[in-house]
Amino acid sequence: MTAGGVDVSKPDAVNRWIEEFNARPIEERAAVLDAEGPEPLNLPPIELPSEEELARAAEASRALARLAGLARYVGDGRKLTQLGNLTLSDGRAIVNLLETGDVIDPVIGGRIFKTRSTAELPVLSLLLRWARAAGFVKVRHGWVSITRRGMSLGKRPLEDWRAAFEGFLDCDPVPAGYGSEAREGGPFWNEVLIELLVQLPLGLYVGGGVDLEQLRDDAWRQVQDRFDLRREPWVLDHWRKTMGIDIDRPILGNLADLGALTVSDGKVLPTSLGLWATNRMLREHGHVAPIVGEHAGSPANELLRACAELSLDESEREIRQWIDRRPQTAASELAEAARSGELPMLALHALGFAGPPAEAEVRALLEVAELEPHARLWLVAHGYEDASSLPPESLMAAFVAGLAAERAHNGPVAAVARFMSLGSVDEQVKFIEQLHRVELPAATDVLEMIGRYHPSKAVAKAARRTALKRRSLRLN
Repeated sequence: MTAGGVDVSKPDAVNRWIEEFNARPIEERAAVLDAEGPEPLNLPPIELPSEEELARAAEASRALARLAGLARYVGDGRKLTQLGNLTLSDGRAIVNLLETGDVIDPVIGGRIFKTRSTAELPVLSLLLRWARAAGFVKVRHGWVSITRRGMSLGKRPLEDWRAAFEGFLDCDPVPAGYGSEAREGGPFWNEVLIELLVQLPLGLYVGGGVDLEQLRDDAWRQVQDRFDLRREPWVLDHWRKTMGIDIDRPILGNLADLGALTVSDGKVLPTSLGLWATNRMLREHGHVAPIVGEHAGSPANELLRACAELSLDESEREIRQWIDRRPQTAASELAEAARSGELPMLALHALGFAGPPAEAEVRALLEVAELEPHARLWLVAHGYEDASSLPPESLMAAFVAGLAAERAHNGPVAAVARFMSLGSVDEQVKFIEQLHRVELPAATDVLEMIGRYHPSKAVAKAARRTALKRRSLRLN
């Protein structure tokens, strides 16, 4: 908006821009919104139950049952008022049918206060906005009716639940003007609550839980930063408590009823359903959000490619689950991946978890020239051969390959640090000089890396000199 010359302090100007923007073709809108999007996140793997368990949890959702009940009630169509609310007669019926908890014609101090509009029924009003945002009902020409998606509710409980979850994030559960008198002369904090709602799923996903009091404090701090709060202390305290109620009831309460989170002992915790839906949203936005065991049914090469993006602990957990799925064939599949794939070292590492059948498969890899030193080293490391059987060149080849892999995964500085673990500067120079005529495909690249990044001038110079000799020999 700012780039287009819109004065964002003027609501009318902002609303005009939004209306014009929404009228543009979807491709044009996407180009604007994605022009400078955030860098993709690389998130740690999470564990989820099976889809069958998730579906059972979705079917047990009280909020989803209410949304479905509303959609079926409006059916082919119910007339709305001029302000877009359900009629009072429909409101009475739905409140009783779905047990929303809204009070019609409340009695206060012995006096009856007649309910004049369903806009005075906060739970029902939210339910209608929520069902629309989820795509279960639609409003056309003053009528509300069930959609095709609404008619299919119950056939795919997981997808129904996800639509309800994402719909809640979009439906503005605490609209401006609803609630206490604080909004009449106090801070317009609804925008802070909308931002909190948008950020909450990722916060729960990454952090595994949020302290409830901290959540309230952070939201109030945002209000203090944005609005003029020069009021009496008792007024500020009242506003803060009212905002806390807005957070606890319409936001956290409805998400708990949906089954997306739980609130216990002052902690807001995600459920498996909440993590599952957030994971799907993250992936659709291009973020890396792996799930433990999701590659258990993949071919070996796909498994290894996925593991290459994970930490060592995470990749080993994924490998174990993959092997558990195919205990009889895992060793042979990994050995074939070592022969033909782009990650032979990772395949050999994975073979270490495949049990006794792995020995025969690794011995067969001794016949593959480029894998022979690594296979021999594997046999020694796993107790199938004595260390004395290793020729020096095998150890050298394995070490150079390890440096190349370290550079690929963690960068040249980490690889050079690993090289420095060999010993003193003299020992490092001696090792480098031994690479002069050794037939190792990665040796020249590793030498050039050491020549560029090693902090010792003597070692760096020896590496550059040896790399030059190797290139000269190759040319000759």
